[in-house]
Amino acid sequence: MFGCLILALFWSVNEVQSTEAPRCSVNMTEMSSRSDSVNVTLTSTGPSCNFSLMTDDQSTDCELIGPSFTCHLTGLQPGTLYHLTVMSKTDGEKSNASVRTDPVSPDSFDVQLDPVQAHSSSSGLQVFWSRSAGHVDWYDVTLEDSSARSTLRTRIMDSAAPQSGFSSLVPGTLYIISLVATAGDKSAPPVYTSAATAPSPVQGLQLTSSSSDSLGVSWQAGPGRTEQFRVLLSDQDGVLLKNITLQNTVTSTRLDGLQPGTLYTVTVVTEAAGLQSSASERAVTVPAVVLHLVLDNNGSSDHLHASWLSPAGGVDLYLVTLSALGSTPQERRLPPNITQVVFEGLTPGCSYQLCVRSSAGGRSSDSCSRGRTVPEPASSLLMSPLADGRTLRLSWSPPRGHWENYSVLLRDGSVVLVNRTVSKLSTQLTFSGLSLALVPGRLYEAEVTAHSGTLSNTARCLGRLAPGAVQPLLLRHTDESSVSVQWTQPPGEWDGFTVVLRQADLATVVAQRSLSLEVRECTFNSLTSGRLYTVTVTTNSGNLTSSASVTALTAPAQVTRLQVSNGGSTDSLQTTWERASGDLDSYRVLLVHDSSVIKNQSVEADTTSISFHSLRPGALYRVVVTTVRAGHTSRQTVAEGRTVPAAVGEVTVSNNGRSDFLSVSWRPAAGEVDRYLVTLSDRDRTLHTVPVSKSSPECVFNSLVSGRLYNISISSRSGLHHNTTSVQQRTQPSKVQSPTATHAARDDYLKVYWRHAAGDFDLYQVFIKHNNVFLQNKTLLKTQNECVFSGLVPGRLYTVLISTWSGTYETSTSTHGRTFPAAVQSLVLAGRGTEDLRVKWSAAPGDVDHYEVQLLFNDMKVFPPVTLGSGVGECVLPSLTPGRLYKILVSTFSGPNQRAQFIEGRTVPSKVKNIHVSNSGDSSSLKVSWTPGHGDVDGYSVFLFRQDRQLDVRPVLKHHNEVTFGSLQPGQTYSVTVQSVSGELLNNSTATGRTVPSAVTGVQLEDLHSTCSLQVSWQEALGVSDGYILQLLDDRGGLVSNSSRPSGQTSCRFDGLTPGRKYRVLVQTTSGGVRSWGVSAEARTRPAAVTNLLVKANTSTSLSFHWAPPEGDFELYELFLYKSDDSLQEKRRGQSSSQQCSFQGLRPGAQYRMVVVTHSGEQSNQSAVWARTVPGAVPSLRAHSGNQSDALWVNWDRPDGDLSWYLLNLFNPDGSQRSQQQLGSEVTEFVFSDLVPGRLYRAEVLSVSGQQSNRASVLGRTGEMLMLRLLVKVLEFLE
Repeated sequence: MFGCLILALFWSVNEVQSTEAPRCSVNMTEMSSRSDSVNVTLTSTGPSCNFSLMTDDQSTDCELIGPSFTCHLTGLQPGTLYHLTVMSKTDGEKSNASVRTDPVSPDSFDVQLDPVQAHSSSSGLQVFWSRSAGHVDWYDVTLEDSSARSTLRTRIMDSAAPQSGFSSLVPGTLYIISLVATAGDKSAPPVYTSAATAPSPVQGLQLTSSSSDSLGVSWQAGPGRTEQFRVLLSDQDGVLLKNITLQNTVTSTRLDGLQPGTLYTVTVVTEAAGLQSSASERAVTVPAVVLHLVLDNNGSSDHLHASWLSPAGGVDLYLVTLSALGSTPQERRLPPNITQVVFEGLTPGCSYQLCVRSSAGGRSSDSCSRGRTVPEPASSLLMSPLADGRTLRLSWSPPRGHWENYSVLLRDGSVVLVNRTVSKLSTQLTFSGLSLALVPGRLYEAEVTAHSGTLSNTARCLGRLAPGAVQPLLLRHTDESSVSVQWTQPPGEWDGFTVVLRQADLATVVAQRSLSLEVRECTFNSLTSGRLYTVTVTTNSGNLTSSASVTALTAPAQVTRLQVSNGGSTDSLQTTWERASGDLDSYRVLLVHDSSVIKNQSVEADTTSISFHSLRPGALYRVVVTTVRAGHTSRQTVAEGRTVPAAVGEVTVSNNGRSDFLSVSWRPAAGEVDRYLVTLSDRDRTLHTVPVSKSSPECVFNSLVSGRLYNISISSRSGLHHNTTSVQQRTQPSKVQSPTATHAARDDYLKVYWRHAAGDFDLYQVFIKHNNVFLQNKTLLKTQNECVFSGLVPGRLYTVLISTWSGTYETSTSTHGRTFPAAVQSLVLAGRGTEDLRVKWSAAPGDVDHYEVQLLFNDMKVFPPVTLGSGVGECVLPSLTPGRLYKILVSTFSGPNQRAQFIEGRTVPSKVKNIHVSNSGDSSSLKVSWTPGHGDVDGYSVFLFRQDRQLDVRPVLKHHNEVTFGSLQPGQTYSVTVQSVSGELLNNSTATGRTVPSAVTGVQLEDLHSTCSLQVSWQEALGVSDGYILQLLDDRGGLVSNSSRPSGQTSCRFDGLTPGRKYRVLVQTTSGGVRSWGVSAEARTRPAAVTNLLVKANTSTSLSFHWAPPEGDFELYELFLYKSDDSLQEKRRGQSSSQQCSFQGLRPGAQYRMVVVTHSGEQSNQSAVWARTVPGAVPSLRAHSGNQSDALWVNWDRPDGDLSWYLLNLFNPDGSQRSQQQLGSEVTEFVFSDLVPGRLYRAEVLSVSGQQSNRASVLGRTGEMLMLRLLVKVLEFLE
């Protein structure tokens, strides 16, 4: 019975053990993840197991590779925590674990300047990015200032907007911004970008102009960093003149070589980190002082003439100030084109200071000079003798203005008698004749000189003592009209004598003689008869005289021109005479006939005629006249006279209708007549004189001139006197001869002329008619033999009738005449081309038969004349030579006459051809060339324009066809007009050209710490430019990118470049399509970092890494393994073909940072990943019951390396998990309680370090119960 019981218990135990045989338990040995996948490596103690890996929404089968299973799950979301379940497909055994996929970086990452702080002294940056795919808990944004080795960090939760900002940054600093997306305990590789804050503009910018050709520039650097300063100098038109680059420590500079008085703009550009800021000020250089400033009196006492030469540079105005001590300054504001001024009304002898201030833009420069007006001479200078006759006194009046003293000189010819300096208060000085031995009558010269400074002015005068008088003065001779005196010489010196003849009673000067000093006598002739005179002889010496006088009486004069006339009277005589010259009292007149005095009369002195009546006709008488004065008589004057005989009456004259005959008859005269004298006269010319006895009162004249008016006089003769009766009569007039009517080359005019008619006539009467209609008539003097009719119709045939009139007699004849045709009117050059001329006219007035047009060149016919009808008013002349001057004649024809009107016309010169404006690669000159056009030209004028402003004009001879303009502005567009000149006509051909723009300077190509970007910067080119052309070339010279920038921008960024590649940039200035020569610089982009840097395998003492090669070019790798404290564990160098590496001998469970640095040239980039070695499995793992049936003790030793904690698992015999405990890294034992007694358990300890773990397991059995132990001992005993 006891044996059966034991057997039953043993079977029961065996049955339980077979039920708890090992199942497909899961031991996860390695778990790794990427952004979208998870790899799980596991082992199992069960045989023939198949596993699948599952998440909440997808699953995948595990593949048996070697001793372990590998599960690969894809299509996951980055950064997401997944709960994984590994389930045995064989027995359903499960194992759970958690894993997080790697987060990914955002697709876009951008940095911008903070617009809020853009205009403040501080700077800020705004960071923007797109949200990462998958799940992210937060973003760590790091701002690193590599220069100052400072870092700013901020953390932005994923729930917030994907942006961040950094304020109060340092201006002008290049910052590197990194963004790390973190999910759980995993972080994505950082993404980098760079941005720079704009540098601060300079502060306190000041411009000082201490000289006329320079500007001092000073400033204070703004807050922040500065790499360099550039100082730009521009003129008023904005043209860049200077571009100076200075170090960042410089805060002042000097700009030399400027134009005085010119407005400039100075811009100080601050450059840092590829960005710029600027500050500008405007200033005017100090204008230059005027040159050759002269203040000249030009010999004037009250004028000063200031003159100068204009200074170099600009001047707005001149402020001219003239000042003197004690006087108000005079100021003049003058425009810059005035360089002289005259100051008037100044004080004589005064010293003045002149200052000319050149002003421009509020700045000025002074230049001063001194000058003095000439002192005025003493006035009212007089030297006169005193009353004693032996002393001379010199007196004067003080001059105006300033003077210091006088110097007085007395000269006798060239001998100085007195030289004395007197004070300015003196106004007179005397000279003693006794002490100086002055000679009477001698001329002395005195000088009074006023002194002021170095200038003086002299006044001079002459003076002398009075000369002696002549004595004795005697009367030598007198008659009716003359007086003669004589004298002896006076003592001393004299200049000559003045002899004056005066009427004694009136003291009136009758005559005056100036005689030389050696003359001793004087005679006066042509004096008034019978008058008492006083003769005064004056001794002259200068203006001084001495005199002596004597009196004399002239005899009375006889009458003159005594005439006795009958006055045409037959019974009276009239006697007249001219008044006797001089003074008289009366006349005595006697009438004598046959020696007998018939009448004796005395008449008053003012009577000059007397008549005698009741005389006998024809008798001869004699008249005697005598002048009486103060009882004295003059010589007698005698004349004779006779009465006139009586005249004839009833005179008759007739021509009997004949042109050469006249007959005369009369009635005899009353009284006594000796004979008749008949005279035929033509005007004042006597033709015939016929004496006729008093018994035959008639006479006949033949062979007379036709039409002449004759004077016939019949004179009654008695002695020498006659009495004449006159009549007039004319012969019949003759016709005119050879009458002719001519137009005299005038279109409204006929001139009629003829040979005069024979004989005499009074006038002509001329009539003009057309078609028997009398149109005009004119009456002409007999002296005229031509007549003009105007206002006629041009080109018309007229009849002219000419009548000769003499008295009341008339004779006529006729002729024909045609007016000259009128010229065409308003003949104008209506149009002109290069090869044709068009003339136009209004019809000629009057009668016209036809027109004829003739073209002349140098008075030579060019083409046969063109005949046109009278109704045509224009003509076109083709096929002409361009630029040639022609004469165009338009002739009007009427009958045999023609009238030409001409006009000169010049064809338009042809334009030049093939005009070419070339800069020949030069930035300051343009060469203009052309091909001459067809035809004539006088020359060419080549104009150079910039926009609408004419800069230059060059006359060019017609045989030349090129000209060069120099001193031009780089990059400027110029318009060139080549003007063909022919006479006053012009023809323009215009082309444009541009000088080569200046090349840029200071080209720098920077990598901006970017793998795909380069930034080029340069200093702005001088002159004019539209912009800049940039070419980016690779290291083989291939074109990578073209870009352009407008003028004013001096930087450009190239993106999308190949990382690590060397590039060369070529910068050319462009202006209107013209490029400057290129300036180049080289730089290399930063090489890209390796991608997909992953931990390929890890053990407790080793790490293996794998990566994908970076994009672009690179040369080699440098591999760095850093400990968690950033100390270097190991460094290696790898070839560019390497894609993996392993590190051995590491500390178990330790975290390491693997950095792969890519090198290309001098540039590098890096990528890093954190990795951890597998922690060591706990050693000496033991499990025992400790004599307890329901408890199991598990203890172990701490493994080497780093540990985070322990995960203790207890598994039932069927592989199911009984218990799990997480313990600290310092714990080395644990007790499982409430276990089944005697059961075999498997205890598993996971050493956990970070995400890595290592396991160790041990079997342990709980203690058996007491009965079972007894049974065992029994069995043992039985055996």
